[in-house]
Amino acid sequence: MRGASGALFMAYRRGSIEVMWDALPGRLGANRSDTASAPYPAEIAGLAGYIDHETLLYAMRRARRLGVGADEVLLASGLVSSDELLTASARHLGIGIDLLDGYATGLALSQADPRATIACGTIRRHDGQLTQAARGLPLRRLAEQLKAQPGLARWVRLTSPERLAARIREMAGERIAEEAAFRLSERQPRLSASSLRLARYLLPVLGMLLAAAPFAGAALPDFAGLALTLIIAALILAWSVLRFTASTVEPAVHAPARRADGELPVYSIIVPIYREAEVVPRLVAALQRLDYPHEKLQVLMVIEADDAVTREAVQRHARHPSFAMVEVPPVGPRTKPKAMNAALPFVRGELVAVYDAEDMPDPAQLRSAHAVFNGPGGRRIACVQGRLAIDNAADSWITRQFAAEYAGHFDLLLPMLAQCGLPFPLGGTSNHFRTEVLRRLSGWDPFNVTEDADLGVRLARAGWRSTVIASTTEEEAPAGFRAWLYQRTRWYKGWLQTLLVHGRHPLALMRELGAWQAGALGIMIGGGLLTALLHPFFVVALAIDLVAGFRPATATDAVANGIGVAVFVVGYGSAAIFTIASMRRRHLPGLWRVLPLVPIYWLMLSLAAWRALLQLVRAPYRWEKTTHGLARTSRRGLGGLAAEASNHGGTSRRMVPRAPVPAVAGPLRDSDADRPPPRRAGASD
Repeated sequence: MRGASGALFMAYRRGSIEVMWDALPGRLGANRSDTASAPYPAEIAGLAGYIDHETLLYAMRRARRLGVGADEVLLASGLVSSDELLTASARHLGIGIDLLDGYATGLALSQADPRATIACGTIRRHDGQLTQAARGLPLRRLAEQLKAQPGLARWVRLTSPERLAARIREMAGERIAEEAAFRLSERQPRLSASSLRLARYLLPVLGMLLAAAPFAGAALPDFAGLALTLIIAALILAWSVLRFTASTVEPAVHAPARRADGELPVYSIIVPIYREAEVVPRLVAALQRLDYPHEKLQVLMVIEADDAVTREAVQRHARHPSFAMVEVPPVGPRTKPKAMNAALPFVRGELVAVYDAEDMPDPAQLRSAHAVFNGPGGRRIACVQGRLAIDNAADSWITRQFAAEYAGHFDLLLPMLAQCGLPFPLGGTSNHFRTEVLRRLSGWDPFNVTEDADLGVRLARAGWRSTVIASTTEEEAPAGFRAWLYQRTRWYKGWLQTLLVHGRHPLALMRELGAWQAGALGIMIGGGLLTALLHPFFVVALAIDLVAGFRPATATDAVANGIGVAVFVVGYGSAAIFTIASMRRRHLPGLWRVLPLVPIYWLMLSLAAWRALLQLVRAPYRWEKTTHGLARTSRRGLGGLAAEASNHGGTSRRMVPRAPVPAVAGPLRDSDADRPPPRRAGASD
């Protein structure tokens, strides 16, 4: 830094900014208002006379209870805008306003690290001026420093956090998008699906060879054929036993105590949306129902830069100050993980959750996740997975199968793995992370089309645990075959990518996870994939043997046939038990409408798996998007959320006090700090 501001030292520690002003020369002749005489804290003192006394006292009381600034309460209540707070605060502190549209500020931003600038909220200009984006308690600390050393006012200007984030998105959006797309592949190429070359061509060949195994017994030596049969059977049986065991394990019922509002951290939510304008009203209403202090909530709606329809829907419905929109430039692969990576630098929360556009989370889910992070053993937990359930199960026979499948995965299998301390692939939504850990791992892999499964493995390899909570997020399942096939193809392709990325160095995987954990992960991912790929061929081989009357030519053939029948019986038997247990656990109706159609559903899974295997070669990073907002039924009757959002203009009723007061009004200019903010109607002298 140059001049008097050269002594300003910024330290970013534990998520807060510490500003050391002591070395700066004081009393440089600036005149400003005296904050000591104000009966209100500095962050709202400038609003005295423009918002009534009772409302300011309400803000102060709530702020003390939450541990935030009173200005944040007023903003979250919809009583003032961000720019109105900026005007009043700058005038009260006697410092200038920086709208961030000048040449000097633009030059400083273009040369600064956008991540660091967002984190510290400070811009150092080449003329020695410092622009601070401060609100709440940091603004109060700034006021204390200015009171102690009045001359600092000449060197400091104020802006709002929203203006700073918007300006950085405008000026550094391309840089942020490029880093979002290639950060992991450049820093840790062995952990990125972008580095898969020869393996993705060899895997389909291996799959076809395994598919021929049931028919190749006569062409192979007896010992080789039996050995191959035993290897395949062992993996499929292990996967079946894993699911059967999950059916018998009772979930843990202990839930850590939830913290008081004042102990809750800032919580961020990332919602990637692409061409889903029709679900935005319901999404906004569902997020506004979350039982979490809105002063401590940040919702980042992430859209693609060319998605004008969704942008307009977000602007129309997500008007509460806790919502912000992040546009992602067309750099690198157009995938959900890249979009989330582009939003990660703007995350303010200590914890961050991911939801999909069609999600309807349990209102208490954020508090439940936070309780786990801060409960017994929570220090080593990096991710809390919410349970997913299908809301439109009655739409078609496919959605009923989907609902039963989800119940088994999220209500039985994942909770058991978490209870045993085993790693598991995450679900694609309702993931809650420690923000710092997520950044340390370079976020999600933009080249893996099931970034959730991959991230679950990378967290485990880095020494972190994941767990599951009994808090449900309702989702919409595709009701038609084509939509279902496209979605399931993408899931299988991503699981294949994950298997190749983490399985290409098996010794390193076992060293980082442990042999038992690595084996369980291999069964979880590899067993499901192998079963889907080989199921139709084993069915055909078994049918041929039935027609032929089971007449093995040798003893080895007899053993192989016996193994095949055992795999078939155990596989279908464990699947039936798993389905029954999962539907009862989730209280899903229509068991006897689901069980008879499981064999047909399994054949559909096989088709999707083979389609994924071929796409792995031809289009490894293609993202076949699922269209939402088409559900005809709802288990919980949540379709009314959209109407509620429309009726209240995108603002939750409980965010606003009973007697809202007109906010400070008027346009904002750089010179507005030198004059009082315009009075609202009815303000007294």
